[in-house]
Amino acid sequence: MKKTALLLAMCCAPGLCHAVTFDMRGGYKEASKTYESRFKISQTVGAFWLSMETDNKQGSENFDQSTTDYNELEGNYKYHLNSSLYAQPGMMYHWGKEGAQFRPYVKFGWKMTQAWYSAIRFRYDWNQYDSVDLNGENHKGSQERIDLYLGWQNKDWDIQNNPVFYRYVNDFHFNNGKQNSWENDLVIRYKHNKTWQPYVEWDYMEQQGKYNGESGLTENRFRIGLSINLDNLG
Repeated sequence: MKKTALLLAMCCAPGLCHAVTFDMRGGYKEASKTYESRFKISQTVGAFWLSMETDNKQGSENFDQSTTDYNELEGNYKYHLNSSLYAQPGMMYHWGKEGAQFRPYVKFGWKMTQAWYSAIRFRYDWNQYDSVDLNGENHKGSQERIDLYLGWQNKDWDIQNNPVFYRYVNDFHFNNGKQNSWENDLVIRYKHNKTWQPYVEWDYMEQQGKYNGESGLTENRFRIGLSINLDNLG
């Protein structure tokens, strides 16, 4: 909790108060039987978007024992190519118990109509640390990742589907026993007003579950969260 408070305090420092949003989210993995909680604060300054977040993890049998799973900094810049197309390069710095990663990416978006939108993002997760691969050798477990987005929105709702495809660059396997994997994330957000926006999320993660030493379990992740626009409070 001390790390969470520190991250939030840094992001709310004087001079960093343009379009600030606080997001809190809880989740549960059905097969792995683990709970998670995430706290994130972000701000938009012109075409720049910046965020800081911390994620805590709790096991099903020790729910009162919360540990920091990872922390993450992110920034990107949106270039409007025309009225309906944009390019958005960005960078994440992710660090946790195992080590740190740099995650550069570029996202291309298309506003198809007033209601429909789509995008594609290419991301590379580069590990700063080595891990033991399938051959017993030390290599970096870096990954390539592609996100697809298709969404629909009106003044009250925002519904987005996000298929994700990722693969290890070197000889590593995911919990499904393969070098590549995928998931599908569906988010439904209710725009109660400009301040409060609750949402729910269902992620199908194919055979990525692991519990009691058994891998390859069909995994579903369920999340519920709330976004709060701090500029409109008070």
